[in-house]
Amino acid sequence: MRLGYLASLVSLVSVALGCGSDPKPLGPTDQGKLLSTLEDLAAIGDKGAGTPGGQQAAQYIADRFTALKLADVHTEPFTFPRWELVSKAMTISIDGVPMQVGFDVFEASGSGVVDGEIVNVETATDAQLEGKDLTGKIALVIRDPSFHRSAQYRNVQRANAAAMLYLSIAPKNLRQVGSVRLDWEAAGSIPAITVGADDGAVIRDAVLAGKAVRAQIDVSVRSTPGTGTNVVARIPGERSEMIVMGAHFDTWFTGSADNGGGVAELLAIAERRKARGKPRYTLVFVAFDGEEIGLYGGYDYLRKHQIVGGEPVLAVLNFESPSAIDPDIAGLVHSNQPALDDALQAALLRQLYGVYAGLEVVAMLFGGIIPTDIQGIYRSGVPTVTTAATNDYYHTVEDTPDKVDLQLLADSADRFDTAIDNLMEYEPADFQVPDPKLWTADVRTTNAAMFTIDVDVRDGAGAPGIGARASATILTDDFMPVASVNAVTDANGHVQMLLPSTALTAGSGNRFLHVTAGPTYPLVEKILPLP
Repeated sequence: MRLGYLASLVSLVSVALGCGSDPKPLGPTDQGKLLSTLEDLAAIGDKGAGTPGGQQAAQYIADRFTALKLADVHTEPFTFPRWELVSKAMTISIDGVPMQVGFDVFEASGSGVVDGEIVNVETATDAQLEGKDLTGKIALVIRDPSFHRSAQYRNVQRANAAAMLYLSIAPKNLRQVGSVRLDWEAAGSIPAITVGADDGAVIRDAVLAGKAVRAQIDVSVRSTPGTGTNVVARIPGERSEMIVMGAHFDTWFTGSADNGGGVAELLAIAERRKARGKPRYTLVFVAFDGEEIGLYGGYDYLRKHQIVGGEPVLAVLNFESPSAIDPDIAGLVHSNQPALDDALQAALLRQLYGVYAGLEVVAMLFGGIIPTDIQGIYRSGVPTVTTAATNDYYHTVEDTPDKVDLQLLADSADRFDTAIDNLMEYEPADFQVPDPKLWTADVRTTNAAMFTIDVDVRDGAGAPGIGARASATILTDDFMPVASVNAVTDANGHVQMLLPSTALTAGSGNRFLHVTAGPTYPLVEKILPLP
């Protein structure tokens, strides 16, 4: 068991005063070094997964890990379905008068030719769309920082919309881009377009005024295999059990707040931990790729190191958009796990981030997803924490280094450094206490005429997960989806799902079965390697 909350506070004060048993007392994280990292990454520009910029960023991070003399610095490639835009066109008219509008197409948008009426659906929540039939119509959707665009896109597709027209909320009429992948699909079924807030306001005002507002949209897309690359390094500990730290480096445009700041914090903490000498537990540092388009890097690490490798991961700390100038929300969300919660609070991270809550709240608000690399890690039951700070210039061309609050970023690095000290005081068994908000699932498979998947689901209290939504997907060649099925559990929390056995021979190998279940969104995820 840990020494206790009071001892941790004493330890924190000792570090701040430069005293205690640490042979190399460390001062505050150098804001100049953080800025230098931000500027280096910004100079690369767009760092999309599978692009030259992404490869350059991966090499930059590997070089930084090497310069810090971390051990086992290496890259881990993975294959994913890369979405490519072939062509785009859009014309909007108000009462028959054409309107000039700049626009972009969301990553994972579907192809389609649409000529339809634009209908306002606000933020496209389930309640706002209840009973609405959008067949042949274009859904006008407003960005909501608390409800993910991929969930909005899912909802308007379910309502039979012919396309989604998304209104950004960034200043200066900047268009906010991103991905609308909700699951493992390479592309959706309808076009998804984003426009700036000023243009959007004109369109929305005209719709609300009862004017005839129409759009003609023509989008063509395709999917080809792409290669992403995680960058991994470690500081070997006295024990093999691991505390993993991560941040994604792929970005839209410059991407300084999202997520150059996270990478800068990851590197700063790696430098601090290296200066402290050999830790009790092994420390692992991962720069994730492909987060922006499907959380691929986090899932790839989970599969390779825990599902297949069986490595003893005690906890995962994720630095996702940890700092921005004047954020509306600066949050830290975490598994409801006693050891992790105690370590974070004793490091005064609750005081640094105004929103401090359980990770299940994110899934509830965001339409069932946790839009950062730890989604699968969290659902699998590993104690997990991630940061998040809103940014007015999120996913725009102006998310540049000046949008990052260096003081907040440095404070976050220092306090997470202390939280790591706190975690070192726990025994491995302490990390096994489950999060009561998460569910559990027992998955069994049989391969006969059909590939049969039997799942028994229980909630956090151990009761059968009755009427839960369950899904199963087979992916091959890392992340290429080949078959999926959805079902609902029975009165015993059991469900049987069938997939064609041919899915088990698709692709060239590296196949996995992903099973999720939960009341209305996943609260458990099981991943099984397949032959």
